[in-house]
Amino acid sequence: MLKIYATPLSANGRKVLAVSRHLGLNAEIHEVNVYHGEGRTPQYLAINPSGKIPTLIDGDFVLSESNAILLYLAEAHGANQLWSGDPKERGRIAQWLFWESAHWQPTLIGFLSQLVGHRLLPERIPKPQQAPDWSSAAVQPVLNTLEKGLSATAFLAGSQPSIADFAVAGMTTYFRVANFPFQRFPKIAAWYARLESFESWRDTASPLWSSGDSDQAMF
Repeated sequence: MLKIYATPLSANGRKVLAVSRHLGLNAEIHEVNVYHGEGRTPQYLAINPSGKIPTLIDGDFVLSESNAILLYLAEAHGANQLWSGDPKERGRIAQWLFWESAHWQPTLIGFLSQLVGHRLLPERIPKPQQAPDWSSAAVQPVLNTLEKGLSATAFLAGSQPSIADFAVAGMTTYFRVANFPFQRFPKIAAWYARLESFESWRDTASPLWSSGDSDQAMF
């Protein structure tokens, strides 16, 4: 039995859950809310000593790291759907996976940490004094890279979606509460609209990251 330990509150958890749904896998889902300490229980630490999510278990095979899990799901259970049998296409997908983990996610984690932290743990993390400044030099390089990367194709690696799109989309989970200026990045906006057309992506959305109600609006 394929098992996934994750939470849709997390960018990394959501992308794995979404790919599992997109591939039509009948995985057994175990929600682990690491923000409330559930990753530190003895039972979970026995599965993943880091206490982080997501974790995949397939029989006696245990795998962590979200992008590695995406690759495994696409190859082992997806018949290369969202992946490819062509070396050049695999190279393009892998390029975006490495960029996501080395540049995109680290930049956005630093940029959005207080906003996201306050939403998750309002009793511990203060509300930011200002809305995120998307014109900041801190985020322009990665936003421009993504916008340019989508200039000629509907999805990151071509005309069809791949695990690269879900990997990069993970951090966009927080874009609506962070008032991302979609109008300034039309290629990103169009790409994100395509992702939102997927039932698998919509079904893994958490209400916490919707565009704020009166009780939880950030700004």
